[in-house]
Amino acid sequence: MKKIMGSALALLLAGCAADNNGGEQYRYTPPVAKATNNTQEMQIPVDLVWARAEKWFADQGLKIETSQRATGLMTANIEQAVDGLEWLDCGTMGSKVALGNPNLQINLIITQSGTNSVATVNVKGNTELYFVESSGERVAAPSITPVCVSRGSLEQSLFATLGN
Repeated sequence: MKKIMGSALALLLAGCAADNNGGEQYRYTPPVAKATNNTQEMQIPVDLVWARAEKWFADQGLKIETSQRATGLMTANIEQAVDGLEWLDCGTMGSKVALGNPNLQINLIITQSGTNSVATVNVKGNTELYFVESSGERVAAPSITPVCVSRGSLEQSLFATLGN
């Protein structure tokens, strides 16, 4: 009897493990976060770094929401950023799954350290997941919360401009 129950339990567990909510085409796999360099120290004045940061945001078409020079904080929030997936990795998915344009949050802190300037940028984002019907219609999947992590490309672009 124990042998039959053990076999039945093993089959049940194997069946559950193989079920991927509809198979490979409906699969969503969150990204693996990778280390990105989000801090840069530069041997240039804080005022110059601040001006270059403002220019970088403008060149990228990003509207600065917070600009507090006294505290060194500059932020931008972009809802449904068309270019957001260039900067964020929101995971991989099967052929019947699509991501919406992500919401992007950029926080830049510029401080002075002795005669140097230090810039630290944090990039975060989130998005929605959709199942794609054969008609092309997208059906929201609110029970799945996609995770988005920085690819590091935004930070590299920003630091290239700041340290120029």
